[in-house]
Amino acid sequence: MKKTLYMLLLIITAIVSGSLIGKAAKGSLKWLGYSKTFSFLRDGNIIDTEVFKLNFGFYISINIAQILCILVAIFVYYKSASKLFTK
Repeated sequence: MKKTLYMLLLIITAIVSGSLIGKAAKGSLKWLGYSKTFSFLRDGNIIDTEVFKLNFGFYISINIAQILCILVAIFVYYKSASKLFTK
């Protein structure tokens, strides 16, 4: 259980830091900010009332920096998890 939470923490940290790096990348490192968006949003899946509006869909945007940070996080996990969680 601890290893799973540790991996989840590393992945979430990698996604957030990769997003920040991708948005801040300028000059010769602007390729880190290149992103691709995938979405599944349809107008027919909207429940609209006067009080609230509910939309069912899926939207994800990922950039190069996030992918690199996720790969680093997986590498760090496999190198450090066995040392951190030994009995």
